[in-house]
Amino acid sequence: MSETTIADAAGGRRPVRHLDPERVRRSPGATRVDPTVYVADRLIVRGELPEELRDRLAPSVGKLTAGGQRAVVALEEWGAASSDEPATWLDGVRRIAGEMGYRVGYDGTLGDLAVDDVDDETFGYALRLLPVRDDDVEVDVWQVLERITSELGVLDAPDADDEGTERTPRVGLDHLLRAQRGGRSTPLPFVPVSKPRSTPLPVSAVDEYGRPGTGGLTPARYLGGRPRRTLDDGPTPWEAADGTRRPVVAIVDTGVGSHPWFGEYDPHDPQDSAVVVRTASLDGRPVGTFPVPRYDSEDADFGGLSVDPLTGPLDPVAGHGTFMAGVVHQVCPDAVIMAVRAFGGSGDIPEWEVLHTLHRLLRFHRRGVAGQEGCHPVDVVVLAMGYYHEQPADYGYDGPLRRVLRALRRAGVVVVTASGNDGTTHAMFPAAWAPHLHHGPGAPSAIDDGQLSEEHPPLLVAGASNPDGTTAIFSNDGPWVTCVRPGAAVLSTMPTTLDGPETPEAQVPERLRIGMRATVDPDDFTGGYATWSGTSFAAPYLAAQIARARLARGTVSTGGVDSAWDAVTSTTGLAPAVRGGHGG
Repeated sequence: MSETTIADAAGGRRPVRHLDPERVRRSPGATRVDPTVYVADRLIVRGELPEELRDRLAPSVGKLTAGGQRAVVALEEWGAASSDEPATWLDGVRRIAGEMGYRVGYDGTLGDLAVDDVDDETFGYALRLLPVRDDDVEVDVWQVLERITSELGVLDAPDADDEGTERTPRVGLDHLLRAQRGGRSTPLPFVPVSKPRSTPLPVSAVDEYGRPGTGGLTPARYLGGRPRRTLDDGPTPWEAADGTRRPVVAIVDTGVGSHPWFGEYDPHDPQDSAVVVRTASLDGRPVGTFPVPRYDSEDADFGGLSVDPLTGPLDPVAGHGTFMAGVVHQVCPDAVIMAVRAFGGSGDIPEWEVLHTLHRLLRFHRRGVAGQEGCHPVDVVVLAMGYYHEQPADYGYDGPLRRVLRALRRAGVVVVTASGNDGTTHAMFPAAWAPHLHHGPGAPSAIDDGQLSEEHPPLLVAGASNPDGTTAIFSNDGPWVTCVRPGAAVLSTMPTTLDGPETPEAQVPERLRIGMRATVDPDDFTGGYATWSGTSFAAPYLAAQIARARLARGTVSTGGVDSAWDAVTSTTGLAPAVRGGHGG
């Protein structure tokens, strides 16, 4: 298990570990684990924080750090405030952690996923492991989780039984979701990069998509005009001149940078345009939890140099959100794009932060449906990220991430995610929570009709196709992939401020006119367009089709589950089978 760190939304850095099955010692009879990546010092617990602990925490959780975030509160501090012991399960966690040299704290850096002002649903909270001594102890929650599982047990059942007795909480790793290739066994970065970094692995057919000319990220010249809207611009981005509510596509990604289609972008003073909303907020804070970088050059959709800020190259997913926005705008020009900043140019984001961003987006949508000023209904959410679970057979685990995705869909929001770029049938999450389908002649059908419930639209997953319509060889596949959409060698938008440190291979002064002669600069995207490959771009294509269908069928203003299902059926052929099913 190797270790590194990742920036978090609270302004600090969290240690990250790569779980290597070959180096993990398992108890006799224990299930084999697969590779995964996780935050080394945090556990995510399903359900609501026990009331008695919430009462004791209230004074401490309200305190903010210098960065404006809530602090980590050690469990020992709770015990010192009262003679009563905390909940039994947490006592067990404290005992196990203590025996392994750790203290346990409530992670209040982003707060828990508490009850909001529209619905009484709760999702979970986080625990942080801290070394007992300030020395070089390397925290590793995996070892603690192993003992929690074997000694305290876990349950898939609800958090309370029929008599209302508290049951054992379900606890899991804080997985690292990635918007780049490399989440499993290969050190290669996300498939579409103009020049892949050196690797000891042989180049395979999958890796061809990382080279210019075969689908890799490459500057391009776009000769067409701007996508034309059928509805004239209105007084706000959310509505047309005739009062029609525009379909809203929320891209949970790196943001949307400067481009003629989307208006100018200033990282420290973002402005909305007629097409893109960059300023959506909830209770005075942005909906997306990823902070604005201190330096403009480190913003993924402005400078794109956060991973190696001094020497480059451009970040693995620099311009990623802007590229996705261009796909949506080409397929459904009348949609308004809501830019939700969830991660930076590394393409990595802890599951805990994904949860908070999606929870805030859910609340923004619910308040919008209720007519609260400053909030608006959301029609489609796009997630181009995922992780590989250490125990993929555990895909039925009904944890906080799955619950918040279901809550969005129950609120009438269609959620679209990418299948992944590793060219594998290995289940990637959250995509693998989608209904498992039979793909044959005609419309797809569910293997289990119970996964297609009238109560909410299904989670949709898009694989990628090549320009000739064949499936891209890098595209993950399995019964959980809903459909295939264009995703290889796609032409779309890039921030006009993005210009990496590489230079043209040849550059000489002009002899017959003013200027320079040069070969193509491989990482100069100031022209505003590029070709790129990935299921990351198939997902916004499908999302835009859903938005277009909702608009065409006149159901945008009504919203709700029925109109969401109507758009899903017209776009994918899937239809609800039963009421009260258990899908996704």
